[in-house]
Amino acid sequence: MIKVWCLQRDQFAHTQPVEAAFGDRATFIYDDQWDAETMLRAQPDVVLCVNDFPYEIAQCLEAARARKIPSLVLQDGILEWRCQFENPLFGAGGGAAQHQPVIADKIACIGFQSARQIAAWGNAHKVEVTGMPRMDALMQHYHARTDETARSRKPRVLVMTAKKPGFTPEQTAITLESLRAVKAYFAARTDVDVVWRVTKQLDYELDVTNQLNALDSLDLVSVLEQVDAVISTPSTAMIESMLLNKPTAALDFHNTPHFVRTAWTISAAEQIGAVVDQLLNPTAAKRAYQRECLADALVLQPAAPRVAALIERMAQLGREARTSDAPLQLPPALLEFELYPQQVVPLSALYPDHAVYQETDAAKLQQQLARLHKELEQLQRQVQRKDVSYWLSAASRYLARRITKRGKSA
Repeated sequence: MIKVWCLQRDQFAHTQPVEAAFGDRATFIYDDQWDAETMLRAQPDVVLCVNDFPYEIAQCLEAARARKIPSLVLQDGILEWRCQFENPLFGAGGGAAQHQPVIADKIACIGFQSARQIAAWGNAHKVEVTGMPRMDALMQHYHARTDETARSRKPRVLVMTAKKPGFTPEQTAITLESLRAVKAYFAARTDVDVVWRVTKQLDYELDVTNQLNALDSLDLVSVLEQVDAVISTPSTAMIESMLLNKPTAALDFHNTPHFVRTAWTISAAEQIGAVVDQLLNPTAAKRAYQRECLADALVLQPAAPRVAALIERMAQLGREARTSDAPLQLPPALLEFELYPQQVVPLSALYPDHAVYQETDAAKLQQQLARLHKELEQLQRQVQRKDVSYWLSAASRYLARRITKRGKSA
């Protein structure tokens, strides 16, 4: 039986799927006091948290490390530039920089993109690619996807924001500017319905009806299922939107770098119309690219079993270190992972105007290929038979024709 000590006061949706994946093979103890002495007396096998930057959690993790008890932090959402580098809570405001370094012994990254980035911040030996357990329930929507949308109504676009529209008043003002530009665009367009799901208070600022009932995936899914496309400020909700196969655009007037890529971006008011038209009639190439962006940002397989396997391995190594009185050493990449799930999009869909890719009759294509090979051989033999004098003579005749033509036009 593995004993997992969870330093949590909220965000239980991240850990409860992992607890369910273990079944009766592990005991999860939820500690909302974050007291190191209480934790050590319980003698856990692994210490688990969702954020490792709070002072009390960092103290618990250091105490666990001194006792050779391995610790794991679950990445709780996408990396976002303003949160990382312009958030007064972290380095920009005098606090500890988030993930620079990761305080826990390991970090369970939601995807390859975040693993690469967090590794680049000095954590190469700590990153593990697991996926995001709280999104496991949405995987069925992704794997049952369809690229065709049958509408018996006007197209419907969801406009939504991150939990925090800004980390400073200036950032919030820019986010509001972008949302007002979107609202003004749709006010002049009667052929599209708009659904708003924005952070509380923003709905009053914008004077819109808000579809935000709760900040959780189930509430968001109920809204996403009723729309055809999504415009969102950079947030983890973009990942959920793409998981439900909705063409998704990032709304970002802040002009900051993007850690998570999207197939569509709106960074200025004049871009809104063109992007909305593309969202409602996405090309196969853009749909394929969105799937590639999603697969880079999120592991597209159930994450809870992967996190459970990681915890089991960490618990085993911790027990061995304590028993043998050896240092606790966690090798890099304890979990195997597939670099990219194979999802080949037919070239006929990517290039609908390319006649060759529209032909699916293999026998016909073989005949065409044989004829082209024969013609190429004949052309190559003709070129080989013609020496330098032939080409000099051909060039002279060409120049003579050009001079005669110019003389007549003069």
